[in-house]
Amino acid sequence: MNTLRFLMVCTTLLLTLTHCSTDSNNPTPTQSSQTDLLVANNWRTVQVSTPDGQAINKSRLNLVTQVLYDLNMQFRNDGTVRALDPKQSNSVVNGGTWKLATDNLSIDVDVSGFKGNFPIVQLTKNKLILRQRAPVDGKDADINLEFDPTL
Repeated sequence: MNTLRFLMVCTTLLLTLTHCSTDSNNPTPTQSSQTDLLVANNWRTVQVSTPDGQAINKSRLNLVTQVLYDLNMQFRNDGTVRALDPKQSNSVVNGGTWKLATDNLSIDVDVSGFKGNFPIVQLTKNKLILRQRAPVDGKDADINLEFDPTL
């Protein structure tokens, strides 16, 4: 009887532990955590892809999106964003403002030629992916702008 009771308690405990989930696996982003990640690095576009991750050839993109490959984006704590040209000693070639949307899941950017609300697909210290609606082969499509940190 004691053995049966012991097995039932162990089984119940094991099932409880294996089926519990914690919110620490997918914490809700906060303004502070998102801001810290955005301003920690300058970001350069390394790829433009479809929402399912397939790379889009640069020649299929409009000029505004193509230019992003040549710039480093710098988000600053004061709510400004600057486009830097690494070929010209990181001189500022464009700028504007940014702020996180109230849900902390998208970013509002107001830069000449690059304005709108961009959902954050991924934001870590090593990757930034923003969703944008932009022309591909002349037709508007959802695309992912994939950025890596720069030195």
